[in-house]
Amino acid sequence: MIAALRAAVGFLTRIPVGSAPFAGPALDRAGAWFPLVGALVGGAGLAVWWATDALLGPLPAAVAAVLATVVVTGALHEDGLADTMDGLWGGATRERRLEIMRDSRLGTYGALALAGDLLLRVTLLASAGAGSSGLADVARVLLAGHVAGRAAPLVLAASLPPARADGQGRRLGRLGVVDSTVAAATVLVVTMLVAGWWAPVVLAAAAVPVLGLRRAARRRIGGVTGDVLGASVALTNIAVAIAVAALAAQGEDLL
Repeated sequence: MIAALRAAVGFLTRIPVGSAPFAGPALDRAGAWFPLVGALVGGAGLAVWWATDALLGPLPAAVAAVLATVVVTGALHEDGLADTMDGLWGGATRERRLEIMRDSRLGTYGALALAGDLLLRVTLLASAGAGSSGLADVARVLLAGHVAGRAAPLVLAASLPPARADGQGRRLGRLGVVDSTVAAATVLVVTMLVAGWWAPVVLAAAAVPVLGLRRAARRRIGGVTGDVLGASVALTNIAVAIAVAALAAQGEDLL
C-alpha cells in the first residue's frame, strides 16, 4: 500500500517521492489513492490562495491558486484535456483521431477547451473567495473538485477498454474491491464534509462529465487513452467545482 501511495503521488504530481514504481502491481493499486492525491493538490492550491489573498485580494489569489495546482501536477490533466478535445473532434476516422491525440501541437479545439478550463477555475475561486466565508468556500471548491476529479479516470478505466494496445490508457489497472472501496470512501467522505446533505447533488455533477466523456470516447475512438483519462480529471473537477460554488453562493443555509 505504501508503494501504491508513492506511485499515485509520483504518477499524478511532480512532488518528488524517490524512485516510485510506475509499472506492475504498485501502479495497478495506485488508483486507490488517486482521490487522496487530489486532496493534496487541492490543499496546495488552498495554501497559495490563502497567502496571496492576504496580500492582493481574491482575484490574484484565484489565479495564483490555479497556477499552483497546474505546477504541482505538471499540467498533466490540462495536456490531456487539450489533446482529447483536438483528437475527438478534429479527426474524421478513429485512426486519425488517435493520431491527432499523440500530436504535441495544440489545435483549435484544444486551445478553446484549455482556455475555458482555466478561466472557469479562476472565476469560480475568485467568486468563492469574495464571499463572506471566503476561505471556507475556496476550500470547498478546491477540495471537492480535485478529489472527485481524481476518481473519474478510475471509473473510465474500469468501464472502457484501452483504445491502444501500447498507450497510457492501459497502464491503470482495474482496482480490486478493497482498493475501489478506499477510493470511493475518500470521495464520499470529502464530499459529505464539503456539501453535507447536498452531497448527492455534487456527486451527480461529477457523474455528468464522466458519462459524457465515456460515451464520446467509446463512439469515436473505441476506448480510453491516457489523454482521455486526464481530460476526465479536468472536466469532473470543473463540474464539481461549479456545483459546490453554486451551493455556497446560496448562503450558509445550504453549506
